Amino acid sequence: MAVAFAVVAVLVIAAGGIYVATLFARVSDNIAANSVERPEGGTVEVPDWKGPVNLLIMGSDTRAGLTSGTYGDDDVEGSRSDTLMLLHVNAAHTDATLVSIPRDTMTARPECTYPDGSTSPAEDVAQINGAFDVSPFCTLDTVREMTGIDVDHFVVVNFDGFIDITNAVGGVDVCLAEPVSDPDSGLFLDAGPHTVQGTEALAFVRTRYGIGDGSDLGRIHTQQTYLSALARKVKSAGTLANPVALFSLADAATRSVQVDSALSDTGTLVGLASTLATVDLGNMTLLQMPAEDYPYDTNRVQPSFEAETLWAALRADQPVRLGGSDAAPASDEQQDAPEGGDTSAAPDEGSAPPEDTAVTLGPDVRGQTADKTTCAGG
Repeated sequence: MAVAFAVVAVLVIAAGGIYVATLFARVSDNIAANSVERPEGGTVEVPDWKGPVNLLIMGSDTRAGLTSGTYGDDDVEGSRSDTLMLLHVNAAHTDATLVSIPRDTMTARPECTYPDGSTSPAEDVAQINGAFDVSPFCTLDTVREMTGIDVDHFVVVNFDGFIDITNAVGGVDVCLAEPVSDPDSGLFLDAGPHTVQGTEALAFVRTRYGIGDGSDLGRIHTQQTYLSALARKVKSAGTLANPVALFSLADAATRSVQVDSALSDTGTLVGLASTLATVDLGNMTLLQMPAEDYPYDTNRVQPSFEAETLWAALRADQPVRLGGSDAAPASDEQQDAPEGGDTSAAPDEGSAPPEDTAVTLGPDVRGQTADKTTCAGG
């Protein structure tokens, strides 16, 4: 779910020093109550966040324990990762890439352990969102195997958390290129700008048949327009200058969150915040994993050849740039911390990596930078 990005954004803002002690005490209490240990045992190493950062963000479609309402097919058993995003922050902490992995992606899945200790055998090919029904660690291990990227930590959020966060920021400004009437998600809006919050915001990011071609790939584009708008709203002067709103935001963003056990410590959260505090919105790229039709089922996808170009760039800690019509130049202010950020958290170099090290993806890869306003369905 898009709210997972808000969790990270809250930590970024809180690193600026506004009610840090109170804020992080509340955030830490919320998250510690929902931390998850590896089912097969062993210790998840506590990160020091030096160098490159990789974090897996998952949105759970489970309806268990929700209080805010019903959402679609309540009779569906089990749980899946409704949304799956891989966040990479470069070693200099000046550039970030957020990759949305389609929930219908077919890929190999390793052997995984259920919370009760039983095992689920490895599969040569499986739909990636089903790994979550074993455990979040199974999804984590599947993404590691698919990408070759050392990602060890995750954040999981549910629908209630999403509703709470949009209410806490007073709604998010979005735009529709065409009217939407989607009874499946409950979204009914005219074309043009809107401020959405609560269940309407949830319907906006979950609509699949109301915008575009009705595919999960189309929904990812809608979610990216929302995520960019949410990032701008969370980092706006109005939010930063309002301690009540900031506290409500942090509280709401973490009440319905699960993390791996290594992220349940307050100091660890502060460290995560510092890795993003110096990333300008213009250097935060949101993109969809390059994908192609799965040959045995055209309703599913698999990573395309260009996906390996993307994974290789992230493994090498190279900036990723969009090469199509959605491409946007890096910000001229990439050496500055974002408004309200703590400049003391910036790395010694204090600057973004040279653009000649960047990997430019092909024109068919969809995405945008977080400072760019776009209309869903456009």
